[in-house]
Amino acid sequence: MDILKLLADLAETPTDLTQLASRRAALDGLRRVGAKTIAAALPLSLAALPSQAGDTRTVLDSLQLAVRLEQLQNAFYSRALTSAAGFFPADANFRSSIVKMQAHQQQHVALLTRIISSSNGDTPTLPNYDFTGSKNNTQASLFPNVFSNFDEFLRLAQLLEDTSVRAYKAIVEFLVQDNYTLQTALQLHSTEARHAARIRTMRRLRGAVVKPWPSPTDADITIAGRTAVVYATEHATTQLLPAPANTPIPFRLLPIGSGANLLTQSVPEAFDEPLAAAEVELIMGLFTY
Repeated sequence: MDILKLLADLAETPTDLTQLASRRAALDGLRRVGAKTIAAALPLSLAALPSQAGDTRTVLDSLQLAVRLEQLQNAFYSRALTSAAGFFPADANFRSSIVKMQAHQQQHVALLTRIISSSNGDTPTLPNYDFTGSKNNTQASLFPNVFSNFDEFLRLAQLLEDTSVRAYKAIVEFLVQDNYTLQTALQLHSTEARHAARIRTMRRLRGAVVKPWPSPTDADITIAGRTAVVYATEHATTQLLPAPANTPIPFRLLPIGSGANLLTQSVPEAFDEPLAAAEVELIMGLFTY
Protein backbone atom coordinates (compact mmCIF):
# COMPACT_ATOMS: atom_id res chain seq x y z
CA MET A 1 0.00 0.00 0.00
CA ASP A 2 1.36 3.44 -0.86
CA ILE A 3 0.67 6.50 1.28
CA LEU A 4 -1.60 8.20 -1.27
CA LYS A 5 -3.74 5.08 -1.63
CA LEU A 6 -3.97 4.95 2.16
CA LEU A 7 -5.23 8.51 2.25
CA ALA A 8 -7.71 7.83 -0.53
CA ASP A 9 -9.11 4.84 1.36
CA LEU A 10 -9.44 6.86 4.55
CA ALA A 11 -11.22 9.61 2.65
CA GLU A 12 -14.15 7.29 1.92
CA THR A 13 -15.40 7.63 5.51
CA PRO A 14 -17.18 10.96 6.07
CA THR A 15 -16.97 12.62 9.46
CA ASP A 16 -17.81 15.90 11.14
CA LEU A 17 -14.77 18.19 10.99
CA THR A 18 -16.14 21.26 12.68
CA GLN A 19 -13.87 21.32 15.73
CA LEU A 20 -10.51 23.06 15.64
CA ALA A 21 -7.18 21.33 16.20
CA SER A 22 -3.59 22.49 16.14
CA ARG A 23 -1.47 21.34 13.24
CA ARG A 24 0.77 19.34 15.55
CA ALA A 25 -2.18 17.61 17.19
CA ALA A 26 -3.71 16.80 13.83
CA LEU A 27 -0.43 15.40 12.52
CA ASP A 28 -0.14 13.36 15.70
CA GLY A 29 -3.55 11.95 14.84
CA LEU A 30 -2.24 10.98 11.42
CA ARG A 31 0.63 9.17 13.16
CA ARG A 32 -1.86 7.18 15.20
CA VAL A 33 -3.57 5.86 12.05
CA GLY A 34 -1.02 3.07 12.36
CA ALA A 35 2.72 3.34 12.60
CA LYS A 36 3.32 0.03 10.83
CA THR A 37 0.97 0.91 8.01
CA ILE A 38 2.59 4.29 7.48
CA ALA A 39 6.09 2.79 7.70
CA ALA A 40 5.18 0.19 5.10
CA ALA A 41 3.83 2.88 2.80
CA LEU A 42 6.73 5.32 3.02
CA PRO A 43 9.21 3.40 0.83
CA LEU A 44 6.67 3.61 -1.98
CA SER A 45 5.55 7.17 -1.37
CA LEU A 46 8.37 8.86 -3.27
CA ALA A 47 7.71 6.71 -6.30
CA ALA A 48 4.05 7.63 -6.00
CA LEU A 49 4.66 11.36 -6.31
CA PRO A 50 2.86 12.91 -9.29
CA SER A 51 5.18 12.44 -12.25
CA GLN A 52 6.46 15.54 -13.99
CA ALA A 53 5.50 14.42 -17.45
CA GLY A 54 8.01 15.10 -20.19
CA ASP A 55 10.76 16.22 -17.80
CA THR A 56 13.92 14.19 -18.42
CA ARG A 57 15.91 16.01 -15.75
CA THR A 58 19.00 14.21 -14.46
CA VAL A 59 20.43 14.16 -10.95
CA LEU A 60 22.99 16.77 -12.03
CA ASP A 61 20.29 18.98 -13.57
CA SER A 62 18.36 18.86 -10.31
CA LEU A 63 21.39 19.71 -8.21
CA GLN A 64 22.27 22.63 -10.45
CA LEU A 65 18.74 24.00 -10.14
CA ALA A 66 18.94 23.61 -6.35
CA VAL A 67 22.29 25.39 -6.05
CA ARG A 68 21.07 28.30 -8.20
CA LEU A 69 18.08 28.71 -5.92
CA GLU A 70 20.32 28.56 -2.85
CA GLN A 71 22.71 31.09 -4.43
CA LEU A 72 19.80 33.46 -5.01
CA GLN A 73 18.57 33.17 -1.42
CA ASN A 74 22.09 33.60 -0.06
CA ALA A 75 22.49 36.79 -2.10
CA PHE A 76 19.07 38.02 -0.96
CA TYR A 77 19.76 37.63 2.75
CA SER A 78 23.35 38.86 2.42
CA ARG A 79 22.10 42.04 0.76
CA ALA A 80 19.49 42.56 3.49
CA LEU A 81 22.15 42.29 6.18
CA THR A 82 24.00 45.24 4.63
CA SER A 83 20.91 47.46 4.64
CA ALA A 84 20.95 50.85 6.31
CA ALA A 85 20.63 51.14 10.06
CA GLY A 86 17.04 50.90 11.18
CA PHE A 87 15.98 48.47 8.47
CA PHE A 88 15.63 45.62 10.95
CA PRO A 89 13.19 46.15 13.85
CA ALA A 90 14.95 46.26 17.20
CA ASP A 91 12.63 43.70 18.79
CA ALA A 92 11.87 39.99 18.38
CA ASN A 93 15.37 38.97 17.22
CA PHE A 94 14.42 39.48 13.59
CA ARG A 95 17.93 40.33 12.45
CA SER A 96 19.47 37.33 14.22
CA SER A 97 17.00 35.07 12.42
CA ILE A 98 18.09 36.43 9.05
CA VAL A 99 21.74 36.04 10.04
CA LYS A 100 21.12 32.34 10.74
CA MET A 101 19.18 31.84 7.51
CA GLN A 102 21.92 33.49 5.45
CA ALA A 103 24.50 31.23 7.09
CA HIS A 104 22.37 28.19 6.23
CA GLN A 105 22.02 29.28 2.59
CA GLN A 106 25.77 29.77 2.35
CA GLN A 107 26.32 26.28 3.78
CA HIS A 108 23.80 24.82 1.34
CA VAL A 109 25.61 26.42 -1.60
CA ALA A 110 28.94 25.00 -0.41
CA LEU A 111 27.48 21.52 0.12
CA LEU A 112 25.71 21.36 -3.23
CA THR A 113 28.80 22.74 -4.98
CA ARG A 114 30.91 19.92 -3.52
CA ILE A 115 28.40 17.29 -4.64
CA ILE A 116 28.22 18.75 -8.15
CA SER A 117 32.02 18.95 -8.40
CA SER A 118 32.41 15.35 -7.22
CA SER A 119 30.04 14.36 -10.03
CA ASN A 120 32.22 16.19 -12.56
CA GLY A 121 29.56 18.80 -13.06
CA ASP A 122 29.90 22.55 -13.42
CA THR A 123 28.58 24.83 -10.69
CA PRO A 124 26.41 27.55 -12.25
CA THR A 125 28.09 30.93 -12.30
CA LEU A 126 26.50 33.70 -10.26
CA PRO A 127 24.20 35.97 -12.27
CA ASN A 128 23.50 39.60 -11.48
CA TYR A 129 20.73 39.93 -8.92
CA ASP A 130 18.13 42.66 -8.64
CA PHE A 131 15.63 41.89 -5.89
CA THR A 132 13.44 44.84 -6.78
CA GLY A 133 12.51 42.87 -9.89
CA SER A 134 13.36 45.81 -12.15
CA LYS A 135 16.20 43.97 -13.91
CA ASN A 136 18.68 46.76 -13.31
CA ASN A 137 16.07 49.49 -13.81
CA THR A 138 15.02 48.29 -17.26
CA GLN A 139 11.40 47.67 -16.25
CA ALA A 140 8.92 48.50 -13.50
CA SER A 141 9.92 47.22 -10.06
CA LEU A 142 7.98 44.44 -8.38
CA PHE A 143 9.43 45.13 -4.91
CA PRO A 144 10.79 48.70 -5.13
CA ASN A 145 11.34 49.04 -1.38
CA VAL A 146 12.54 45.54 -0.62
CA PHE A 147 15.63 46.74 1.29
CA SER A 148 14.11 49.81 2.87
CA ASN A 149 10.71 48.49 3.97
CA PHE A 150 11.04 45.49 6.27
CA ASP A 151 7.51 44.20 5.64
CA GLU A 152 8.10 44.24 1.88
CA PHE A 153 11.35 42.36 2.45
CA LEU A 154 9.48 39.71 4.48
CA ARG A 155 6.86 39.31 1.75
CA LEU A 156 9.54 38.56 -0.83
CA ALA A 157 11.38 36.34 1.67
CA GLN A 158 8.21 34.29 2.12
CA LEU A 159 7.73 33.92 -1.62
CA LEU A 160 11.33 32.77 -2.09
CA GLU A 161 11.29 30.36 0.85
CA ASP A 162 7.97 28.84 -0.16
CA THR A 163 9.34 28.47 -3.70
CA SER A 164 12.40 26.69 -2.31
CA VAL A 165 10.34 24.26 -0.22
CA ARG A 166 8.19 23.29 -3.19
CA ALA A 167 11.20 23.13 -5.52
CA TYR A 168 12.93 20.56 -3.31
CA LYS A 169 9.68 18.60 -3.20
CA ALA A 170 9.88 18.32 -6.99
CA ILE A 171 13.61 17.65 -7.15
CA VAL A 172 13.41 14.45 -5.08
CA GLU A 173 11.62 12.67 -7.92
CA PHE A 174 14.88 12.78 -9.88
CA LEU A 175 17.11 11.67 -7.00
CA VAL A 176 15.46 8.43 -5.90
CA GLN A 177 18.23 6.28 -7.42
CA ASP A 178 20.97 8.08 -5.45
CA ASN A 179 20.46 7.52 -1.73
CA TYR A 180 23.13 9.94 -0.52
CA THR A 181 21.98 12.79 -2.74
CA LEU A 182 18.35 12.06 -1.93
CA GLN A 183 19.04 12.18 1.81
CA THR A 184 20.96 15.44 1.40
CA ALA A 185 18.14 17.03 -0.59
CA LEU A 186 15.56 15.99 2.00
CA GLN A 187 17.68 17.50 4.78
CA LEU A 188 18.00 20.76 2.85
CA HIS A 189 14.24 20.67 2.23
CA SER A 190 13.67 20.40 5.99
CA THR A 191 15.86 23.43 6.66
CA GLU A 192 14.10 25.48 3.97
CA ALA A 193 10.75 24.54 5.49
CA ARG A 194 11.91 25.84 8.87
CA HIS A 195 13.06 29.06 7.21
CA ALA A 196 9.67 29.46 5.56
CA ALA A 197 7.88 28.91 8.87
CA ARG A 198 10.09 31.45 10.64
CA ILE A 199 9.57 34.11 7.96
CA ARG A 200 5.81 33.56 8.13
CA THR A 201 5.92 33.80 11.94
CA MET A 202 7.87 37.05 11.68
CA ARG A 203 5.21 38.42 9.36
CA ARG A 204 2.44 37.35 11.71
CA LEU A 205 4.19 39.05 14.62
CA ARG A 206 4.04 42.24 12.57
CA GLY A 207 0.31 41.91 11.97
CA ALA A 208 0.13 39.97 8.72
CA VAL A 209 -2.67 37.47 8.20
CA VAL A 210 -0.59 34.37 7.60
CA LYS A 211 -0.03 30.93 9.11
CA PRO A 212 3.39 29.33 9.61
CA TRP A 213 2.58 27.14 6.57
CA PRO A 214 0.78 27.82 3.25
CA SER A 215 -2.95 28.16 3.86
CA PRO A 216 -5.93 29.43 1.85
CA THR A 217 -6.61 31.75 4.80
CA ASP A 218 -3.34 33.63 4.20
CA ALA A 219 -3.67 37.16 2.87
CA ASP A 220 -2.59 37.11 -0.78
CA ILE A 221 0.87 38.60 -1.29
CA THR A 222 1.37 37.55 -4.90
CA ILE A 223 1.62 39.76 -7.97
CA ALA A 224 -0.75 38.57 -10.67
CA GLY A 225 1.05 37.19 -13.70
CA ARG A 226 4.45 37.42 -12.01
CA THR A 227 4.68 35.63 -8.64
CA ALA A 228 1.26 33.96 -8.40
CA VAL A 229 2.79 30.71 -9.68
CA VAL A 230 4.32 30.12 -6.24
CA TYR A 231 0.90 29.22 -4.83
CA ALA A 232 -1.21 28.56 -7.94
CA THR A 233 -0.89 24.78 -7.63
CA GLU A 234 -0.59 24.59 -3.84
CA HIS A 235 -3.80 22.77 -2.93
CA ALA A 236 -4.96 22.74 0.69
CA THR A 237 -8.13 20.70 0.35
CA THR A 238 -7.05 17.90 -2.00
CA GLN A 239 -4.00 15.87 -2.98
CA LEU A 240 -3.85 14.38 -6.45
CA LEU A 241 -3.05 10.73 -7.03
CA PRO A 242 -0.28 10.18 -9.60
CA ALA A 243 -1.03 10.41 -13.30
CA PRO A 244 -2.85 9.07 -15.20
CA ALA A 245 -5.50 8.80 -12.48
CA ASN A 246 -5.15 12.38 -11.19
CA THR A 247 -7.86 11.57 -8.68
CA PRO A 248 -8.26 14.22 -5.98
CA ILE A 249 -8.25 12.98 -2.39
CA PRO A 250 -10.64 15.13 -0.34
CA PHE A 251 -8.61 15.68 2.83
CA ARG A 252 -11.60 17.19 4.59
CA LEU A 253 -13.07 13.68 4.86
CA LEU A 254 -10.09 12.04 6.55
CA PRO A 255 -11.37 10.50 9.83
CA ILE A 256 -8.31 11.30 11.93
CA GLY A 257 -8.44 12.10 15.64
CA SER A 258 -11.38 12.81 17.88
CA GLY A 259 -12.77 15.53 20.08
CA ALA A 260 -10.44 18.52 20.35
CA ASN A 261 -7.88 16.72 18.17
CA LEU A 262 -10.26 16.05 15.29
CA LEU A 263 -8.74 16.76 11.89
CA THR A 264 -9.51 20.18 10.46
CA GLN A 265 -7.51 22.14 7.90
CA SER A 266 -4.21 21.53 9.68
CA VAL A 267 -3.32 18.14 8.16
CA PRO A 268 -4.23 18.92 4.52
CA GLU A 269 -2.27 22.16 4.73
CA ALA A 270 0.77 20.12 5.80
CA PHE A 271 0.98 18.44 2.38
CA ASP A 272 2.95 20.72 0.05
CA GLU A 273 2.78 20.08 -3.69
CA PRO A 274 5.97 20.10 -5.81
CA LEU A 275 6.81 23.08 -8.00
CA ALA A 276 8.07 22.13 -11.45
CA ALA A 277 11.48 23.29 -12.61
CA ALA A 278 10.02 25.61 -15.24
CA GLU A 279 8.01 27.43 -12.57
CA VAL A 280 11.06 27.70 -10.30
CA GLU A 281 13.01 29.13 -13.24
CA LEU A 282 10.24 31.67 -13.78
CA ILE A 283 10.49 32.93 -10.20
CA MET A 284 14.29 33.05 -10.19
CA GLY A 285 14.25 34.86 -13.52
CA LEU A 286 12.32 37.74 -11.99
CA PHE A 287 15.36 38.67 -9.91
CA THR A 288 18.29 38.04 -12.24
CA TYR A 289 19.63 39.81 -15.31
